[in-house]
Amino acid sequence: MNPPDVLIVGGGLLGAGCARSFACRGVSTMLLDSGTEGGIASTAAAGMLAPLAESGPEDPLLGLGVRARDLYHELAPVLEEETGIDIGLWSDGILQLAFTDEEAHQLRSDIAWQRQRGFKSDWLSPEGLHDECPWVSPQALGALHAPEDGALTASALLQALLASAEKHGARLVHDQRVEALDIQQGKVTGVRTSTETYSAGAVVLAAGCWSGRIGGLPRPLSVEPVRGQMAAFAWPADAKPGIAYAGSHYVLKVGDEAFAGSTMEHAGFDASVTEEGLASVVGQARRISPTLQDEVPARTWAGLRPVTPDGRPIVGRDPDAEDLWYATGHGRNGILWAGLTGELIARLLTGEGVDHDLTPIDPARFWKSFQAHAPPEDPAEGDSGGNQPNG
Repeated sequence: MNPPDVLIVGGGLLGAGCARSFACRGVSTMLLDSGTEGGIASTAAAGMLAPLAESGPEDPLLGLGVRARDLYHELAPVLEEETGIDIGLWSDGILQLAFTDEEAHQLRSDIAWQRQRGFKSDWLSPEGLHDECPWVSPQALGALHAPEDGALTASALLQALLASAEKHGARLVHDQRVEALDIQQGKVTGVRTSTETYSAGAVVLAAGCWSGRIGGLPRPLSVEPVRGQMAAFAWPADAKPGIAYAGSHYVLKVGDEAFAGSTMEHAGFDASVTEEGLASVVGQARRISPTLQDEVPARTWAGLRPVTPDGRPIVGRDPDAEDLWYATGHGRNGILWAGLTGELIARLLTGEGVDHDLTPIDPARFWKSFQAHAPPEDPAEGDSGGNQPNG
């Protein structure tokens, strides 16, 4: 079998999104999925599409986040037609609750800048909030309503992207954990697992928080796991679907359940649920929705989000290693970015070009920062032949 044009490392949502985008363009594509990692973010996610709730006025990724959200309106019907899978796209808005005067003032300020930027955003009074979402706490002083934000079913999206990629000719190889990249004379030539070597024209690294643990990287990759613990309750009887935030915690309807989350913990690769973390999640969920006060979680779990030092994804080509690409580090927004990231990587690699400024997510930004602050070399020391360290 001939080596693929593109080999993608990682079978989560980002890898699946990339595989589909390449396969739809007729690019020979292989996806390697380890299938063994506990805490994979794609299978643990609540599925929210919340660029406004997760962004501030100075966030350089806000425009891309909104584009990523809106892309699902194009993608959802296509995926259902190709695969028969409904990804559960829901676009009736997200609430951000205020429980103090300070929070209400901040949310009103957020509405002002969001409207100035052309985004839809409204303030709901306590009465309006009760009419919109009766299951939300009557103690809330009001809420910011982002009517175009929403959610989808993460597990269904993953299944649909993989099925579509395969339908378009991508080869999916399961239970193969990549241990190292093969880089020869500055060019990536493939990857190695414990049992096999796979050659490829280009490699896309989309292994979530495990991306930086793969051997042979041209330099350390700044992606670390941040644990998010979650709980699921029965959705309140006769309550209409909705999504409500209070700070960084939230409650939303997923199927017949109320998903509640989430912690943000630096706990290494430990994807276990803890008593302290669960207490925080459950307590905040009951604050958001008192209808859950007497409910016991039906199940609990945790996921490991891939987070970078500046909180932004790493998307694009390695600055030195030819044909090595990154699609990782999306943190809390992996679901939001899955479809768009695949399109960006495919467009860049095939030379189609993109209409967005990708500087904020350029993989070279960390290396360039290091170079800018590195002390000048003493010309009397080191290699007189002019070879420079690779950072």
